[in-house]
Amino acid sequence: MDVVSEIQAMDHKEVRKIQFTGRSTYILSLPKKWIEEMRLKAGDQVTLVRSADNSLSIVPTNTGASETLSEATAIITSSDSSNTLQRKVVSIYLAGYNIIHLKLKAGRINPSLRDAVRELVRRNLVGTEMIADASDIITLQVLLSLPELSVNTAIRRMYLIASSMHKDAILSLAELNQDLAKEVIKSDDEVDRFSLYVLRNLVMATQNGRVLREMGLKNPSDCLSYRVVVKSIERVADHACGIAEMTIKLKEKIPKNIFSGIEKMSLLALSVLGDSIAAFLARDYVLADKTVDKAGSIQELEDEVVSAMEKDKIHDIANIKLVLEDIRRTAEYASDVAESALNETIDGIIETHHSGRMK
Repeated sequence: MDVVSEIQAMDHKEVRKIQFTGRSTYILSLPKKWIEEMRLKAGDQVTLVRSADNSLSIVPTNTGASETLSEATAIITSSDSSNTLQRKVVSIYLAGYNIIHLKLKAGRINPSLRDAVRELVRRNLVGTEMIADASDIITLQVLLSLPELSVNTAIRRMYLIASSMHKDAILSLAELNQDLAKEVIKSDDEVDRFSLYVLRNLVMATQNGRVLREMGLKNPSDCLSYRVVVKSIERVADHACGIAEMTIKLKEKIPKNIFSGIEKMSLLALSVLGDSIAAFLARDYVLADKTVDKAGSIQELEDEVVSAMEKDKIHDIANIKLVLEDIRRTAEYASDVAESALNETIDGIIETHHSGRMK
């Protein structure tokens, strides 16, 4: 920890004694400086929260999330490409800022950069609007607040879209339907939108106990499991796109006996994905444990398909192997979700020890 960090930590830490008053009340005094900085006064209400780790939080009841909107300004330079600018916006969005200014030091913002920002907002940033568009500055505002779209709801939507993408990708492969394959690829933007939204709120939850509680989480460490789930579903969608892209490349349909094996792998991967999401959202340790075991059988099915292709000397074996890899990776990422569910629910199956006595 550097000197500045040490000073900041000391400024936010006070040791006070608990005092007993009356017959049944304990009181704790708060530093005057803190009260003034938070604009509180005698008579204001606060909420006391006891966390799972037995820490106590005191939250001002009248402090809302939207009392002041956090703002950030990113400077646009003449050398910025569209991709560079989009990455800047995404980084600020994920950091939790509600108002984002993109400002050019001198001159006019290039129309291509303006279009890139507009396209990013439309395709990838949930609840975000461009509220100002001048020659030298663009301003974005995040209008959607957490209660309007809970993190669990966003994860469910991500799962439904990703699983639908996988199903359509396999169907496009069976029929060699390039139009359907292209629709699958387009759907990836929707998964990315919800992914960025959830990741944004997870960042905010690690910094704000109120946001953490609104998300239904107990500890900041829970955000790690949610991050794994979000990134895993995002990767499932990416692999669905991989299957769709291969459909576009293939010149002829896959033989029925080979496709039958591919379909079995796909059904298993989808089953593992569905069970893993259900286990995570329902905090079901037993289901999560069974799901991890089930995911392990995907490799055996893949080996069977590869053996059949080598035996029949399939012409496009290299490309079809890439499809098999996409399906196997889908099951593996689903297994990662199930393992996150295990981590989130481990407290329910262990015995804790206190003062030498088992409870």
